[in-house]
Amino acid sequence: MENFSFKDEALQKKYEQRVAELKALADEPVTDSDHLWDETVRRYAVAMRRTKKVLSSKGIQDYITMGMMKNIDTFLNRCANAEFHIALVGAIKAGKSTLINALLGYEYASTEVTPETASLTKFKKADKNHVKISFYTNEEWQELWDSANEAKATVFLEEYKTLKADAEKSKWLSSSPKNIVCDDKEKLVNEIKRWTSSKSSVHYFVKEVEVGLKDFELPEGVVLVDTPGLDDIVEYRSNITRDYIDRANAVLVCVKSDALTGQEMHTIYSVFSNVRYHPEKVFIIATQLDTLNRPEENWKLQEKEWLKHLKGRGAYGSEKLAEANTIPVSAYLYTLLKEYDTYAEDDQNDKKWDLESILSKLRIKDIHEKYDWLCDFTNIEKLKRTIKTDIADHHKEKLREDIESTYKICKEEIQDCMRKIRAEQEDIIQTSRGGIEEIQKKKKEFTQKYKEASDDKKELEGLISRLQAITQKRAGELEQAIKSLGR
Repeated sequence: MENFSFKDEALQKKYEQRVAELKALADEPVTDSDHLWDETVRRYAVAMRRTKKVLSSKGIQDYITMGMMKNIDTFLNRCANAEFHIALVGAIKAGKSTLINALLGYEYASTEVTPETASLTKFKKADKNHVKISFYTNEEWQELWDSANEAKATVFLEEYKTLKADAEKSKWLSSSPKNIVCDDKEKLVNEIKRWTSSKSSVHYFVKEVEVGLKDFELPEGVVLVDTPGLDDIVEYRSNITRDYIDRANAVLVCVKSDALTGQEMHTIYSVFSNVRYHPEKVFIIATQLDTLNRPEENWKLQEKEWLKHLKGRGAYGSEKLAEANTIPVSAYLYTLLKEYDTYAEDDQNDKKWDLESILSKLRIKDIHEKYDWLCDFTNIEKLKRTIKTDIADHHKEKLREDIESTYKICKEEIQDCMRKIRAEQEDIIQTSRGGIEEIQKKKKEFTQKYKEASDDKKELEGLISRLQAITQKRAGELEQAIKSLGR
């Protein structure tokens, strides 16, 4: 800190006292037991926690935006938790849960016709199969409820009333996390359904579900995350996913193979903007490949159209990377094939009818003759290999790189803010001649000016959002063109 001299002795004393307070605050010991998994990460975390102390102190916190503090908290949480999160995101019914089940090799996540995933559901390696449930606080629930009413989410509100969920509210809101150990897979599935199914009155109050699995192919520390739909009518829940994209270390964007709409492109672009300078962390998963009328032929045409947009600067910025990271899959077909022996002789089984319908589209009569080809066609094993070799096998190094990158971004943001504050404070000190009263007046003027700048930023962000919405109308032409290819 630079020394300043004041003619007013009282002012000089107050200045020196404040400088000493800030130095002492910055030099205070920081407990770093949360960050001992990596020495480099520990150093970054300690530096940022000290910085946060100073920024939160009286006289400085007035100039720090909520967004900046949120970014710092996100960074510190990432440092403390040595987990590598692979998030599956997309619109409601884009096939996220079906894909999760195919990757896990068992139907853990519910795939009912009605949207099921209304909270973050995390799957990770554990010594015992278990379900851990975290609940909304009263304050968080009020925000969610207000969001539902503001959006006039009629279906949400009516189902809430029909299920008599209000009678359960006081039992679960602000409750401590609940952990349930499950002896077998069936009990585990039932517990997951109890806390996540849209037919359960309890699910409204669940913020997050963690599923621990003994049979989990990915290494310890890697987490697969099923997220709420980005187009959830309750904006509070879709915002959970948007915020989580910042936290995720890799993102699988699930898009129905026949539906690269303007809205989907908006989602894809927002994901790329959130991962900033690491487009290789994003994988575009074209789901439900088997729903195309002529899956093989139709996808070849679809893929060409998709790559025209995904190779652009708003996405991958490279045609080669776009081709490598765009993967079409048929998760449901993969599951049907793996379970085929359990229902092959049952003519009344719905899954058998579903499989025969898909085989008809693919012009296949003998499943036994084409079984291996069909498994390859689903691309699930390819996606598994990609996740393992490109992501999971190097997750510690990638996590460290992510933390270092996030630290630099936070640091630049803080430095930019400090430069602006310093310039204004120096102006106050150099131009003031009337003592404390005039300095306080200057400070008040600056605070108002800073607030107005923040408001302008919010207004600009709102304008950008409106402009993006307008472009979606133009993107409708793209939507119609692409859909016509699948007919």
